[in-house]
Parts: sequence; C-alpha cells; structure tokens
Amino acid sequence: MFLIAALTILTSGKFASQTATLAALLLLPPSVWILVGAEVAHSLALLVFAAALGGLAGGLGYRGSLEVINRIAPGDRRSETVSSYMIALFAGNSVPVIGIGFLAAAATALTAHVVFAAVLTVLAGVALLTGLKFPPEK
Repeated sequence: MFLIAALTILTSGKFASQTATLAALLLLPPSVWILVGAEVAHSLALLVFAAALGGLAGGLGYRGSLEVINRIAPGDRRSETVSSYMIALFAGNSVPVIGIGFLAAAATALTAHVVFAAVLTVLAGVALLTGLKFPPEK
C-alpha cells in the first residue's frame, strides 16, 4: 500500500491539486469496501487489490492536499504550517485505528470494519460534494 502511495506521489505531479484530491475521494470508498469484501471472502487477491487501490487514493490525497497547504501557507510560516498538517495527518491515521480496536473488542472485527468503511464512505462523500460545490479560486 505504501509503495503504491509513494509511486503515486512521485508520478502524479501533472494533476492539479483539486483533481488529485477529488480522485482520491472517489477511490477511497471502493478501496475500503473491497477490503471488507476481502475479509468476508478470505481472499488474498482482494486484499492486495484493496491495498493497491487504497495506496493510490492515499497517494493522490496526500499529494493534492499537501500542494494546497504549501500554496496557502504564508512563506515565513510554511514550515510550521506543514508541520501542523503532518500532525493532523498522522492523528487522522491513528485515531480510527484505535476506534476500530475498541469497537472490535465490544463487537466483532467485521462489525468494526463495516462501521469504519461506512463512516469513511460518508466522510469521503461529504468532502467530495464540498470540493465540487466550492472549487478553489483561481
């Protein structure tokens, strides 16, 4: 997954930041639902495909959003702004993992994964609609 994300970051420079971010939001829901499907089907092939699709979504989202952060940050505060972005990014990656752990302990792993996929789908949908409704100013 991280290899695909890294390759995506390196090769997607020709895409505008909004295009990359919106593509990531489109790819994220299928990747998490295929991941749930891989768990249900006990399929390594689906797991690898979901990880690759998730890596593509993650790489596009990271590159597109970081480009925006760099563009809007004041020049004399860019390093602080990017550092804050990184903290939010890593917290955003770790908090759901902890939540899934608690939910899996209270219910089942599959239940936790389905809830996680549903929440990500809703959040990605809201973000996608917001991005389409309010395009960046030129």
